[in-house]
Amino acid sequence: MQMWRPRPDIEADAGTDPSGWLAYAHRSPGTVSLEWTERNVAVLPLGTRFDAVRIPVEIIYAALGTRNRAVVGPLLELALRGPVIQDSERWFYPLVPVGGAADWAAPAGTYLARGWLGVPRVDQLAPPGMYWCVPAREPGRLCELSRVAALVESGFTRSQGASS
Repeated sequence: MQMWRPRPDIEADAGTDPSGWLAYAHRSPGTVSLEWTERNVAVLPLGTRFDAVRIPVEIIYAALGTRNRAVVGPLLELALRGPVIQDSERWFYPLVPVGGAADWAAPAGTYLARGWLGVPRVDQLAPPGMYWCVPAREPGRLCELSRVAALVESGFTRSQGASS
């Protein structure tokens, strides 16, 4: 069975806002809109418009040198230059371009290229639940995988130094 991919001829239907672009990652963008309305989170397929890297919060906090939510988001935006989802106090999910799994070699974090990811509405910018630590600001704008890997390497190194 062939994996579904967005069609270029309907790209215009996705609009110029990030919500439309994200929704069209799914075979049924209307379902995504309904899930965002009813639950604030929609489940989107990985490997169509984006992949993600699941990173433990401790690695991010170690890399940034802070746990202060007021500065974590802005620091991540400077470091990664793309959207990042936070899932409670367990995980960060930078969204990255499709196809980088073979290049992922960082010692912490898991590259997610298949399956599904819970994605909050673009205006969900704070807890409770999943939220955009770094908002999705433009359709197609994603974190550079090399920047994500460098941040994870830094956080991993710092966390190892703190535990020894």
